[in-house]
Amino acid sequence: MNRKIWEHKTFRNGIFPCPKCFSGSLIGQNKISQITEGGKELSRYGYPYGIDNLFCGILKCNKCDAILSVNGLLLTNILEEIELPNGEYDIKEVSINKPKFFYPNLRMFDLPTLIPKQIIEQVDLAFAHYFYDNNTCANKIRTSIELILDDIKAPKKRLKNGKLKLIPNLHQRIAHYSKTKRKLCELLLALKIIGNKGSHNHKSETKDILDAFEILELVLDKIYIKTTERIESLAKDKLRR
Repeated sequence: MNRKIWEHKTFRNGIFPCPKCFSGSLIGQNKISQITEGGKELSRYGYPYGIDNLFCGILKCNKCDAILSVNGLLLTNILEEIELPNGEYDIKEVSINKPKFFYPNLRMFDLPTLIPKQIIEQVDLAFAHYFYDNNTCANKIRTSIELILDDIKAPKKRLKNGKLKLIPNLHQRIAHYSKTKRKLCELLLALKIIGNKGSHNHKSETKDILDAFEILELVLDKIYIKTTERIESLAKDKLRR
């Protein structure tokens, strides 16, 4: 996951990767925009921090020709101070596209078919909400943890006072499973902490969400793809020859 691409949630700092082939970039094909009623009011007064417009458009991958739709907020007439080569400053007018929805959704990292379908669907929901609402995104990440634990058969019950009893919450389920998979559960617990913010209506910061995506990518790799283990195994095999 290239974190820098996703930090600002705008088209201003680069082009998003294609969620289908991951080798191409999404290039704008068609875009229409229209000023909002609030934007008209701001325009009358020469508001310097951006006039609100709504936009929608089509994006196309420059490698595989996949197409996506996008819509969101376009801020025009932003007055920005820039430093000139001679050290002096000038004012220029810029516009910024702030996308809110993509269809199909973008992906911060690839989701190979080795990963179970229901987990891919839940992670895709997290990706889809990233541009619109951090809390909902965090909640979907939390749900993906539950699905992962179910898929790897992490116990839902534990022995207590001689009887099998249901583990009451996700935190305790991860803690119980950590007796078997300590390192994996450290990652899952970190994801759960971030996911809880969204689930309990605390404000989830973009930095936290990006942290979660990086951790989640590693978790999925360790469980389903095992890239590190596979490469290390190949190296050991070479040494034995």
